[in-house]
Amino acid sequence: MPPIRPAVAFLSIAVASIAVAASAAAQSDSLPLQATLAGWAEDTWLRLLDRDAARDGRLSDRGILQRFNSTIDPDYQINLIRARFGLLDDAEWYRRPRGARYWGGSVNTRDFAAGAQFKEAVPLGRRWSAKVDFTKQDLPELTRSLVRLGFTRSGDGGFFSTIEGTLVPLKASSDLEVGAGWRRPHGELALYVAVLDAFNDLIYQDLKVLNAAADTALDYERQPVTVRADADWRVTPHWRLEARAGVMLPATIRAYAQLSPDSGFRQHERYGFGGVLVEWHGSERVTLGGFATYVRAVTDRTPLPDGRALDDFRLTERTLEAGGLLLARVAPDWVIEGWLARNWRPERRTYRAPPGAPAAPPDVDYEDVAWSGQAALERRPARGFTGGLTYELDLRDVTRGAGGVAAREGSLARHNNEVRFEFGWRAAGRWAFQLGLGFDLDPGMWPRGWFGGGHGRFILYW
Repeated sequence: MPPIRPAVAFLSIAVASIAVAASAAAQSDSLPLQATLAGWAEDTWLRLLDRDAARDGRLSDRGILQRFNSTIDPDYQINLIRARFGLLDDAEWYRRPRGARYWGGSVNTRDFAAGAQFKEAVPLGRRWSAKVDFTKQDLPELTRSLVRLGFTRSGDGGFFSTIEGTLVPLKASSDLEVGAGWRRPHGELALYVAVLDAFNDLIYQDLKVLNAAADTALDYERQPVTVRADADWRVTPHWRLEARAGVMLPATIRAYAQLSPDSGFRQHERYGFGGVLVEWHGSERVTLGGFATYVRAVTDRTPLPDGRALDDFRLTERTLEAGGLLLARVAPDWVIEGWLARNWRPERRTYRAPPGAPAAPPDVDYEDVAWSGQAALERRPARGFTGGLTYELDLRDVTRGAGGVAAREGSLARHNNEVRFEFGWRAAGRWAFQLGLGFDLDPGMWPRGWFGGGHGRFILYW
């Protein structure tokens, strides 16, 4: 029998048993049953906005997304699914203007993956307000500690405008973004334009950076400019549409050694992402939805006259996902959260080494494909003890180019099934914490047996 079947049967029995025992007299959680793409869009945007956070840095030959490296094992994706916030908690976070939250989970015997966010908004007058966002992430593929400071002006009729900048230790990596939008009770539309690494040429080309401080200088021949758009709209009383997209216009950077300006490379870059979520709210107790997301990054590098022949390649990274979700309130204190998605991660690298040059590494044409998802039954009272039982899966296969990308075990292919138990306490709209443990249903080579890893989360609102 395939490993997924006993897990589904076990979850079905548990769901039925716990639902029967639920107390109908308890006070119900009043949160609306809806999901959001805001978290996905922010993570995808920060991959571009804060490229210094990537494990191999801004100038890595691994590209912009840098999804694969030698520290990532085949269990990494299911560990992220287990540790991160669920659909309802994520949607509530992005509806609120101020708060703090943290999630962390075991990804191997030694290491945690963790993320923390803090945000605050303060009125400065009748129309102006200030906001600050702090994002901290420690993952195998990146280490981020990013502060963003912004100002918003509210106009008549729901119109607003914004200006925001990043506060980073490397001055040349500072970014500026302006935006405008329209906010109404049934939705919001917004458009943003940003200049990335806005002061790079001022610092490296005009003011100059001493070679002792930076042996490599950067020169933007085409400055990276981005356009982002967000739409979240209640189309009818039963239908909600959310769409988020962004694109970086073609950009070109020249990276060269200050003592030898013809040594280095020229790099052309493109980046774009888009996602759509459609929800049907059949009643206050049931929400069904479908979603699709797409990310594409292109790095096209050519060597300068005295550069390395290996710096002559084109790298294309893509990630696609499509799936559905279910949110249901089965009793006053009990909800079901579930989603299932098919995702694809192709990566193609082509070298253009000229005849007679040192042998280039082999070209890469890689793709892995997976079914990923989770189904959770959770007790979520307005105030009091919380608990949950969740089944999670990540059934990943390498469909071409096995061994072509870096991985801890040589391949990222594995069928992972896991059951998660967790408990905690919450006061709706104020704070909540959860602790949990995953039970691995197919431990494979690992001596730990059933132990899938622990995790924890907390949220504070004010």
